[in-house]
Amino acid sequence: MQAVKGAWTSYVRKMNKSMKPYKMENYLCQEIDMGMTLEEFAEIVFIEGFVAGEKYGRTLTTGSRKCEHKLN
Repeated sequence: MQAVKGAWTSYVRKMNKSMKPYKMENYLCQEIDMGMTLEEFAEIVFIEGFVAGEKYGRTLTTGSRKCEHKLN
């Protein structure tokens, strides 16, 4: 979870450098109608996307099975 949190912080820093004259943090402080800030919501979506990617990656591991490429 710390890796995901670090990735999120890094993403916000990168966005701050590329967005001028406003910073990404100015947008993320906005309250949205779900009773949370935009940053909290975006962080949840980011984490869920990361977790889904991890689950998908685990389904692709083949173990000891031999894989053959097939054309559709």
